[in-house]
Amino acid sequence: MKIEKYGIMLVLTLSLVMGVAHAASALDGALSLSNLTVSPNPIVAGGNVTIQFQLYNSYSGGVSHASLDTFGSYPIFNASPQRSQNVGYVQAGLNPTRYTYTFSVSSTVPSGMYKVFFNSTYDALGSQEVVAFSSMPVSFYVQNKPSVKVVASGPQPAALYSGYNQTVGLMVQNTGYGTARNVSVRVYGGQGISLLSSVTTFFISNLTQGSSVIEPVLVSATNVGTATLFANVSYYSSSLNQRFYGVDAVNLSTAPAAQFGITGETSALVPGSTNQPVTLTIRNQGTTEAQQVQLSMQSTYPVTPIASTFYVSDLQPGASANVTFLVNIDTQGAAGTYPISVYEQWKQPNGATSQQFSGSNNYFILVNSPGGLDGTSYVIVAAVAIVAGFFVYKRFAGGKSKAKGAKEKEKK
Repeated sequence: MKIEKYGIMLVLTLSLVMGVAHAASALDGALSLSNLTVSPNPIVAGGNVTIQFQLYNSYSGGVSHASLDTFGSYPIFNASPQRSQNVGYVQAGLNPTRYTYTFSVSSTVPSGMYKVFFNSTYDALGSQEVVAFSSMPVSFYVQNKPSVKVVASGPQPAALYSGYNQTVGLMVQNTGYGTARNVSVRVYGGQGISLLSSVTTFFISNLTQGSSVIEPVLVSATNVGTATLFANVSYYSSSLNQRFYGVDAVNLSTAPAAQFGITGETSALVPGSTNQPVTLTIRNQGTTEAQQVQLSMQSTYPVTPIASTFYVSDLQPGASANVTFLVNIDTQGAAGTYPISVYEQWKQPNGATSQQFSGSNNYFILVNSPGGLDGTSYVIVAAVAIVAGFFVYKRFAGGKSKAKGAKEKEKK
C-alpha cells in the first residue's frame, strides 16, 4: 500500500509541475508593445530618443504584479523614468495606459542600429500562481553627427606680439562622426584684436571625420595678455538633412613687444654733398626692451646711403636714441623732401634665443638749395648784406668828411 501511495503522489506531483510549466510557457511572451512610436527621426548621437507604447496582453486572462524593466546596449543608455517600474495589473488585450520613456544617447555612439529591451515579469490569475516573462525589444538607427570646431593651429604667445600685424593659422577640424558638408566659417575680432584680412569667410565643401583645414588670417593685437577671435560655424550632416550651428572662441595669448618710431631728423644736405650725416631720433614706443638693435636705411634718388647701418645695444620702452647714417646727394638733384625707410631688427627678453624681431618705418629728409640754403635764407642774407653795406658806406663817407675838414684848417 505504501508503494502505491507514494506512486500516486509522485504522479500527482509530476502532473502539477507539468501543468505549471505548461501554464508558464503559455504566459511567457504574452505581453507585447502596441502603437509603438520612436522619435525624433533621425535620432542623432548626443541627443535623446523618446519611445512611446501601450501594452498588449495576448493571454486569455489578465496578469498581475507586472514590472517593466529597461535595458540598453552599451554605450546608450540612461533612461527616464527609472530603469524599473511597477506596472501592476495588465488586462487581457490592449491596455489603455500609454507609457513614455526617454533615453539619452551618448555623443560618442557610432552610427548604427541599436536596441533597447522592455522586460516584464508578471503573475497569472487563476487557481495556480504562475510567474512568467516577456522581453519586448525596440530597434532604431542612431546617426552620429559631425562636430566642426575652430582652434588656433600654432603655439602662443611665441607667434603673436602686441602692436604688430601677424598671420594666425585657424584650424577648422571635424572632431565628430561622419562627414561635415557645406562648412561655412566666418571670423571676426573681439576685444583687443583687429582682423585685417580681406577674406574673413571660408567655405569647405566636405570635411571628413578626423580631418582638418588650416585657414590663415591677418590680425593686429593691441592688448598684452589675451585677445580673442570668434568664429561662426555652420555645416550639414553627411546626408544633408540636418544643419548645425556653433560659435567658437579662439583665445590667443599676446606678449609685449618693442615697437619703433622716428620722432625727428637732423641734416644739412645740398645737391653735391658727400659723406654727409643724417641723424634720426628713434624711440621705442613698445612695451618691452629691445636688445641688439640693428638699423638700416634705404632711400631714393638723389639720396644715396654710404654708411647705411647703425647698432644700438639696448633700448628700453619709452627711451630714444640718435642714429646717424652717411649719405651722398647727387649734383643734379633738386631741393626738396625725399622719402627714406628705416628697417629694424632686434631681440627681446621674451623671445626665443634665436628669434629675430623686425619692423620698419618711413620718414623723409630735406635737401636744401645749393649753398645749403633755401629761398628764404637767400632773402635773409641779401637783407643782411644791404644793411652791412649801408654801415660800411656811412663809415667810409664820414671818414672822407673829416679828412677834408683837416685839409681846410691847414690852408688857413
